[in-house]
Amino acid sequence: MRRSIAMYGKGGIGKSTVSSNIAAVYGGEGLETLLVGCDPKSDTAINITGRRIRPLLDLMKASKVPDEQSFLQRGFNGVACIEIGGPEPGIGCAGRGLIIGINHLIERGIIGHYDVVIFDVPADIVCGGLAVVVKEGYANDTYIITSDDFMSLYAANNLCRGFKKLNVRASGIVYNRAKPEMRKHVEVLSRAIHIPIIGEAPDSDLIQRCSSMNKTVLECQPASAEAETFRAIATRILSNEHSAVPDFITEDALEVMRHEGS
Repeated sequence: MRRSIAMYGKGGIGKSTVSSNIAAVYGGEGLETLLVGCDPKSDTAINITGRRIRPLLDLMKASKVPDEQSFLQRGFNGVACIEIGGPEPGIGCAGRGLIIGINHLIERGIIGHYDVVIFDVPADIVCGGLAVVVKEGYANDTYIITSDDFMSLYAANNLCRGFKKLNVRASGIVYNRAKPEMRKHVEVLSRAIHIPIIGEAPDSDLIQRCSSMNKTVLECQPASAEAETFRAIATRILSNEHSAVPDFITEDALEVMRHEGS
């Protein structure tokens, strides 16, 4: 079995938290797991490794073929982590850097060694370069991470517009920071784009406390309900067979959603 998974969604919505906890689940189940941070902030792997690791693109400035041990670090449950990195703020294109970094990993045969590869991709795909993970088929499963906050739903809908234009399939929605009384707004999006909600991670102080200690919930509180939630999401991702080019909501429908949520 080999699964490559792309996580997309609004910046700050918790993609790295979801991605790292799911990676920790797979590592704990004995699957060779690689977590690839695609954000220039290089903060995807912190909850797995407990610290920042050197971004690949930084190391490539000094050496075209940096030593693998200098950019690939293993952390909790044996999960391997790579941060692609990006340009200096205000200089260069994050999308172009992502293309260079991923192509470098592919050319060296690094990505193909793993049972599960998770790409944590920043923001949305307004920048065409950030779409490379799905456009070039590096990931065969694509998940949209969203909360019930309007701007998060707006970004998720914008992602779907991009996926439809690129003829890219999506596999499901992960509802993060879930609140039962607000689920209806995520359900509206799910029905409109014809992509199912495959799991929910709660709006939890415990998850935030673990992250503040640079740990996943799986490491920090493995017997907690939150840890069990991430195990359930990870299991559903591996068993999920849904795949469809999503639709998207019109601007008028988004405005209705915004006013209903206010």
